[in-house]
Amino acid sequence: MRSHPPPADASTPPSAPGALRPPPPRFRRKLLVVMLLAGLVPLVLLGLLAQGALERVLSVSIAPVEGVLDGVSADLERRGLPQDALNEARLNLAQAELARRALVRRVPAFIAALVLVSGAVLALSAVLLGRALTRPVATLTEGMWAYARGDLTVRLAAPEAPRDELQFLLGQFNRMGQELLAQRERLKSAEQIAAWQDVARALAHELKNPLTAMKLSLARLSRTDASMPTDSTRISEAVSLLQEEVDLLMRMTQSFSTFARLPAPRFQDVALRPLLAEICTLYAGTSPVPVELAPGPDASLRADPDGLRRLFGNLVKNATEASPSGAPPVRVALEALDGGAVRVTVTDGGSGVPTVLEGPALTRGLFSTKPEGSGLGLPIAQKIVHEHGGTLRLEPGPAGGTLARVDLPLVPPSSAPASA
Repeated sequence: MRSHPPPADASTPPSAPGALRPPPPRFRRKLLVVMLLAGLVPLVLLGLLAQGALERVLSVSIAPVEGVLDGVSADLERRGLPQDALNEARLNLAQAELARRALVRRVPAFIAALVLVSGAVLALSAVLLGRALTRPVATLTEGMWAYARGDLTVRLAAPEAPRDELQFLLGQFNRMGQELLAQRERLKSAEQIAAWQDVARALAHELKNPLTAMKLSLARLSRTDASMPTDSTRISEAVSLLQEEVDLLMRMTQSFSTFARLPAPRFQDVALRPLLAEICTLYAGTSPVPVELAPGPDASLRADPDGLRRLFGNLVKNATEASPSGAPPVRVALEALDGGAVRVTVTDGGSGVPTVLEGPALTRGLFSTKPEGSGLGLPIAQKIVHEHGGTLRLEPGPAGGTLARVDLPLVPPSSAPASA
């Protein structure tokens, strides 16, 4: 198991369609606004109250004190007493007045500075708290993105003994990943067993007919009696039938071998319309019905060109073989989809499918109604589509026949094999 890498920088733009985008920083902004409002509003109110109280305290006039000092000075003058102490008191009183006026001027600036410093401290605290709270959320978001890509081996950095709810959530996410990984392994085993069951069922179905014919031919040969004249015609027919069935078994074996040895995809930039035009031209010369490529835009995608030729070649070949002589042309169309994908449709004029076929229904049975068919055309097409991260769907056509629809992303999933 590997640990999760640190969160990507929020300022870094995604480099490819579908890349991870950081969550919007609205929570941090809301937290900053809430903390500033919760801290600054009471602080401003207290500052205003403190300023008013200080101004009221500092607005006390010393004029009555000066009047008292003047009376005392006149009384001392009448008595002929010295006024040194009184003069010192007047000097102290004048200094106190100057200090009061200076405080009155500086109180608003002091209150404003206090509010600004407190606001800066609150803003810094909100930013640090927002980062502390959103960092685990960003880590969890990247872990969820990795799981969405199918990488269940990612483990987030979480302490064994969580100290808060967010660390506990990261630990629970890791445990969920372990459980999902175990469930996926069990599901993979179940799918492998089911696949082997389908293969065994298909092989039994395909081998039953030729083996039955071979058994009947051998029975005809074994009925030869020494007292009866040799019937060369019967022997020749039986041997010919045995040879045909052996050839059929050999073709089936070769088809299964080809399916098992399909090469790994080699992804590169592919222009899809010229590739479809090449396939339509190839099958138009050998088909009892015309094969047309509908006009439309071109599309470039990362894909395996050989795999796409095999995929669309199988679909066009099936469409031409299903269309009787005189049927409408086999029509191939290409269109762009929203979200970085393309769609290719192949429509024929045959008898059509009774219902929609997609997913496992395309590979279930593996039998063919054609004399030389192996029943592996659709499984091969489904495998190629799956390797490209797309979908294959067969459905009844709007005007009869069968409509095969292939949706492919412009960029294959990251789990697809890299090109050599």
